[in-house]
This record gives sequence, structure tokens and C-alpha cells, in this order.
Amino acid sequence: MSNSLAIAAVTAALRARIFNRLGGPQVTIVPPDRAPDEVNGDHVNLFLYRTDMHPSFRNADPPGSPPGESPRPLLPLVLHYLLAAYSNDEGTAHELLGAAMLALHDTPILPGEEIRAATAIPLPGSDLHLQLENVKVSFESLSQDDIAKMWTAFATPYRVSASYQVSAVLIDNPAPGAAPLPVLKRGPDGRSPVAHPDAASPFPALTGIRYGVPGSPVALPGETVTLSVRNLPPGALAAHLRHLRVPATAEVHLPSPGPDEVAVALPATGLPAGPWAISLTPASGGVPTNEVPLAVAPEIVALAATPAGGTPARTTVTATVADPVLVGQQAAVLVGGLHLPVPLLTAGTGTLSVVAAIPPGTYKVRVRVDGVDTDIVDRATGAFKTGPTAEVVIP
Repeated sequence: MSNSLAIAAVTAALRARIFNRLGGPQVTIVPPDRAPDEVNGDHVNLFLYRTDMHPSFRNADPPGSPPGESPRPLLPLVLHYLLAAYSNDEGTAHELLGAAMLALHDTPILPGEEIRAATAIPLPGSDLHLQLENVKVSFESLSQDDIAKMWTAFATPYRVSASYQVSAVLIDNPAPGAAPLPVLKRGPDGRSPVAHPDAASPFPALTGIRYGVPGSPVALPGETVTLSVRNLPPGALAAHLRHLRVPATAEVHLPSPGPDEVAVALPATGLPAGPWAISLTPASGGVPTNEVPLAVAPEIVALAATPAGGTPARTTVTATVADPVLVGQQAAVLVGGLHLPVPLLTAGTGTLSVVAAIPPGTYKVRVRVDGVDTDIVDRATGAFKTGPTAEVVIP
């Protein structure tokens, strides 16, 4: 998902790609009636003439939304562009149009790195390059009648042109969503059913993970997790950890494993919160195991609430976490049942602040980083935690 600069970011990325392919002639983005006089000499014009709602995402929850929550619906868009070339020589215009069409045809997606490079200077606040869904570019066939109506509406003489559509551009809704507190217990023994395949595999495999605090769905840096294993060879091992959203890795060296379980002490530092994957490899080399997911939770060390003014009265809630949230990660502060997104980060920080109109009272507070929440349940008692790192008082 991305912010409201996404439309401008797509235009900037397409414009940069065409300009790099042409290697000289300018690429304008003005309405067709102004395009002939916008630049003296040869040029290509890329005009956004229509936006539609994407039917597949229109009624869907945002990607990555936890089950049971009611986030604000995102704005899923399909962008329609008209591409035309201009020159004093019509043959040259045809050459420019062909080169521009080939630039969009060669790579039918806009990779995140390409979007970031195109928006770094003109749109530094854009985060479209972080969108999980690919931004795809495809040729759009229009009937001759549609083309004639379009150029008539532009009130300018007809030119040979090509239409393209870009999808899906997912714009996140910054308004607070509903994020209910987690369920304290599932079933009489506190866990859901566990299923194992019947067909035994001869290869080393991880079959599950158990966190250090019984019943907890997350781990903190420095804690020990236990991996359920099968068919591991004897000898020392190396545990490889890989963050799934930012370029962060870690490695832990282990002694010879037991027959069914391996205990892994997570690094106390350098372990950003969020979703990780962990696997095992024999230290002497050999076949690595599969990866299993590992959720590392943000740890709140301080909470504060201060008036922010306005009508209705607004409050700034600040959560300080033990390990910084990195650039490229998506964070939110959950105050009671309110989901309050943290603005796009331009630098790593351990201080997360949100502003919202919150009625007076005492609220449980969680921090969510890339879909992983602070664990606010005291697993020993089965109740919610209390105290200055779990609750905030809104005056």
C-alpha cells in the first residue's frame, strides 16, 4: 500500500522510463491540446486521462491485514494514460512513438527500485516503492469510436496515439481503523488443532516453532525459541534468520541438536521487529532445512500522551520501543481498539508518535510493525498486562 502521492509517483516512473529509452527528446505530461506547443521540437506526451477503481481490490481488506480486524478500505486505482509523439517531421514522430511504446512493453511491471529512483528527488514522500502488489503496465485497446470521442473531447486535431493502463495502485487510508484486542484463549488447552503430514520425508525439516513464553505468539530479541526438527544430521548447526520486509539477517551458531528439538537463543541486538524466517544448516555444509516463520515483536519501554489541541480535542500518543523501526517498515500504534498508522519514516527511530481524537480514559496500547504486535497478554495469568508500558491515560 502507499500514500496519496502514488498517482504522481506512477507518472514520474513512466516518464523517467520513456525519457531514458528515448535518450534525448523530452517527455511532457500535459493535456493533448497543450502538448504541441509545450516544447519546441521533438517530444513525447504522456497524459493521464482517466482513473478507475480496481474491481478485484475494491471490497477486499488491505494486504497483510490480520484476521478479525476492520481496517479502513484502501483506494485501489487503475490509471489510464494516453501516449502521443510530436515532431515537425511526421516520420520522426512515428519513430518516437515506437520507441516509447517499446519502453513500456519491454518490462510490463514497475519494480520498486525503478519507482524509488524516479521519485527520490521530485517526490521524496512517496512510498509506492514499498507496495507489496506489483504495479503492472499493459497496453489498452480502444475502439476507433472511443479514440475519436477522446480526441474530440480534447478539442485538438487527432494524432496517432497509444493507450496504456497501470494497475493496481493501492492508496492506504490514513484514518484510524478498528483493531480489537487479541483473544486470550482458544479452546480448552489454549491452542488450535495441530496437523502433521503422514508421508515421512527423508530430508532435514523444521516442523514447528515454540516461543520462550508458553502460549505467546511472538518472541523478543534475546529470548530463546525452540524449533521442532526431523532428520537433522549430527554435528554443529547454524541458524539463519532473514527479515521478510527489510534487508536484515542474523546467524546463530548451535551445538549438536537433540533428536526432536533445537533451542535457538535469538540475538539481543540487531533484530528489528516484524516477520522473520528461520532455517537450519549443518555447520559442515549439507542440505538446509525449510524455513519457518518467526514473529519478533516490538517491545514498548515507555508511553506518553500529551494534548495536541484542535476541535475536537486531539491527543498525541508516543510509544518508545527498545529497537528502532527501520526505513521501509510500516508501523502503527494501536490505542484500545483504534488503529493509528505512523507516518512514513525517513530515518530509523525508536519513537513512534500518532495524533488522533481519542476520548478520555485509560487504554491498552500496542505497537504493530509490519503486522507483528506487541504482546500485551500476561501468559502466566491469562489477563492483559497493566502498567506504564502497556497502558496510557488520555486526559
